[in-house]
Amino acid sequence: MALNELKFPSHNGRDEIHGWVWTPVARPRAVVQIAHGLGEHSRRYLHMITTLLDAGFAVAADDHAGHGATAAASGVWQDTGANGVETVLRDEKALHDLAVELHPTLPYVLFGHSWGSMIARGYASRYGEDLSGLALCGIAAQIHGIEQTLDRTALDAALAAGDGTEPDQGFQNQMFDGFVDRFGPGAGPTAWVASDPAVVADHGVDPLNNFGAPMSLRFVRDFVSLYDEVNAADWPTSIPADLPVLILAGEQDPVANYGEGALHVANRLCAAGRSDVETHVYTGARHEVHNEPASRGEVEATLVGFVERVIA
Repeated sequence: MALNELKFPSHNGRDEIHGWVWTPVARPRAVVQIAHGLGEHSRRYLHMITTLLDAGFAVAADDHAGHGATAAASGVWQDTGANGVETVLRDEKALHDLAVELHPTLPYVLFGHSWGSMIARGYASRYGEDLSGLALCGIAAQIHGIEQTLDRTALDAALAAGDGTEPDQGFQNQMFDGFVDRFGPGAGPTAWVASDPAVVADHGVDPLNNFGAPMSLRFVRDFVSLYDEVNAADWPTSIPADLPVLILAGEQDPVANYGEGALHVANRLCAAGRSDVETHVYTGARHEVHNEPASRGEVEATLVGFVERVIA
């Protein structure tokens, strides 16, 4: 295995994005790019990356602005810059282009988890011609807090009172309202991440994770703006009509409205004439279906099978 460590300037003009491209020993047959979720980083996907390498695929990933190694270098966490939506999409495009320089002409699949699923959906709208397949894990759809609890008027007022770099004033709690309601009175604040306590504990002690720390107000705004964009009724027609889509979600995941959000997105895609839509909702699994020991093997096998199919 070869590992190329990449650093490239972020679209926000502030950060240097830290990225990596892993290449298997044998000649790769495709590239899979991973877009990680909110408050985490790409090396939490090493188990999946290893599986993809063993299957003969190169893998590209980075730590988004305000996250992971990128934030550790800049000292700025949970803030993606003045135009966060454009930043995360342009930065993923930059990573794509660097990976293509290393592996030209190969089919290219984009995998996004959680916030990364939002980034991947926005990417497919803008740069769908880059992709042979789109995989959406822990898909963010029908989130109760964003759609029903968030006080958008108050958020706009808070943003108007400053430059947006001020820390969140409670809007995060509104966005993620009710996330642990189904998991009993003793559930910790991140019990929704996984049903396996070891996965939740690992998520909590990882020094490059920062979930729950205050987002900047402008990052809250941009997070919600991207969510709105990719969950709009016209999103399915904004991506190439022949782009295969894989949707993965846990049946106990509030980010995917307990599986219903995943089916909602799939149904919208099919109603818009997208015929190649494959959906899996894993019974009893919570948010990180790719990390839960009970579902991880099946999720990875499904992803490998999807990549094999779209490059055939």
